[in-house]
Amino acid sequence: MKLAAAGKVFLAGEYAVLEGSPALVAGVDRALHAEWSPSAQLELIHRPSGATYVPGGGVPVELCFARAGVTLALRLCAEEGLPERAFRLAFEDDFALEGRKIGLGGSAAATALAIEATCSAQGRVLSLAEHLALAAAAHWAEQGGSGSGGDVAASVLGGVLQVRTQRAFVSVEDVLRSPAQALARAKPLETARVAVQPDLRLLLLFTGASADSRALVRAVKSFAAGMPQKWQRRAGAIAAESAALKAALESGDREAALQAVRDAALAMGALGEDAGVGIVTPALERACALAASAGAAAKPSGAGGGDCAVALCFGDEALERLERACFGVFPALRVRPVPAKERGP
Repeated sequence: MKLAAAGKVFLAGEYAVLEGSPALVAGVDRALHAEWSPSAQLELIHRPSGATYVPGGGVPVELCFARAGVTLALRLCAEEGLPERAFRLAFEDDFALEGRKIGLGGSAAATALAIEATCSAQGRVLSLAEHLALAAAAHWAEQGGSGSGGDVAASVLGGVLQVRTQRAFVSVEDVLRSPAQALARAKPLETARVAVQPDLRLLLLFTGASADSRALVRAVKSFAAGMPQKWQRRAGAIAAESAALKAALESGDREAALQAVRDAALAMGALGEDAGVGIVTPALERACALAASAGAAAKPSGAGGGDCAVALCFGDEALERLERACFGVFPALRVRPVPAKERGP
């Protein structure tokens, strides 16, 4: 059976989401694909690299999040008395552009696909709420107890979402020891659909450098602990632009939406300067400037430090103008929000 999970694009609210403020994230049509089939033993395969995992063997880095998802889903099925059925899960592709990671949430998508495949192989049908809860738990634990879960929500639910972390997990050990049935009932994320205008266009501009999101988040958390008042100001500014962008997208105020994106980039840059880390790198600054010169708006998507800028504009003519402005400077990838999924309560 073939499966697909959407990639994610953070539109606004990065970093502030870690402290409970809502972020805007989109599940987009650049998807991670996998296929599962019955097998004599459990086997995970990452075809782009050739990495393989079987129980009792080492876990390749390319498959660590998939293994975490499989493990938690098997726990759920065992607790519910379902007989374990072995299967093979092969990941067909990866989130990359010109052979490099571009920050589309590959680990979240792999976790979501692994849970869906495992439950399908055991004959267990998941509701969207259960799928989201299990994927968020497995992904958060595999990351060492960090991450907002916005990328997981985008992969599982699709569409454009406002996501708020609910802090359902106390520690990694809490996730590992808790009954999987309880984790499936948890509500680690509060999500709400965001209506967007049909002429919204998104363009990802790859800076050529992959980012270490975990290191950036650790640095920002250290800054927040050491200088809480400055952190609150910076996080508040990022959260305010997230709220402004949501309001503008839903009302159809296109100019206000573009300005909110530009201001969000400035707010992220100010946080990076205070925290002493390169959230908005020179390459990302250039991407933002090129977008502005074309009448569009851009900002880092996700933690920054490299990977992609996401540029927003409205209409095909504006998108083509933006592509011309960036031609020869940044590899560009058109993406669109995927339709929201509907399955169960």
